Amino acid sequence: VQVASVPALRELTPAQRERSIVLVQDAFTRYFETPLLAAFIELAHRLGHKVFLAPYSANGKPLHVQGFLGAFAKAAIRNATQLKALADCGVPLVGLDPAMTLVYRQEYQKVDGVDCPPVLLPQEWLMNVLPEQAAPGAGSFRLMAHCTEKTNVPASTKQWEQVFARIGLKLATEATGCCGMSGTYGHEARNQQTSKTIFEQSWATKLDKDGEALATGYSCRSQVKRMTEKQLRHPLEVVLQYAQR
Repeated sequence: VQVASVPALRELTPAQRERSIVLVQDAFTRYFETPLLAAFIELAHRLGHKVFLAPYSANGKPLHVQGFLGAFAKAAIRNATQLKALADCGVPLVGLDPAMTLVYRQEYQKVDGVDCPPVLLPQEWLMNVLPEQAAPGAGSFRLMAHCTEKTNVPASTKQWEQVFARIGLKLATEATGCCGMSGTYGHEARNQQTSKTIFEQSWATKLDKDGEALATGYSCRSQVKRMTEKQLRHPLEVVLQYAQR
């Protein structure tokens, strides 16, 4: 793993660029779920790709959620400028957490003066690089996707199903509502009871069905752990487990 910089990326040959990615870090997987970040890096290496880590910079998502639009605009302009410089070197950008990654193609695009390059979701990137392999004979899995991912990129859940199919695994997408965390809402003490009620109306009824439940969103996984003490895996961790070395 190497820190991404324009000089380092420009030194790559065309062949090396095709086998490299820039991982755009988010606060959740960098600071609170570092093993997931490491799992993605290991998977990329297993697939023959070198990972460059974009220097961490808060993308301003909480500022937008809380209505601090002026401060958010400044963060968006700063980050988009940095990301565009990296993307212009011809190496794809990939993010991990859906809510944090989709900021670049949703909220950023509404800020005047922002020209942000595409930042791929993990499954979007895997659809381009993951080879098909024989079925390992493993159990079935169920996907409980993040609300932002389902609404802003409707194809995202189908893409995860296709990624799993490539390594011989079955993945079914659960029809779920909000987990109750809803961005920063569920983290606030005054909203805890309502957050729990929302969780019990949908997610709580799906967790104990046949097949391992997987969750793409950090907020969803943290909500499940808070409410049930269960730790759900990210789909990436299953892909890493079964992808051929």
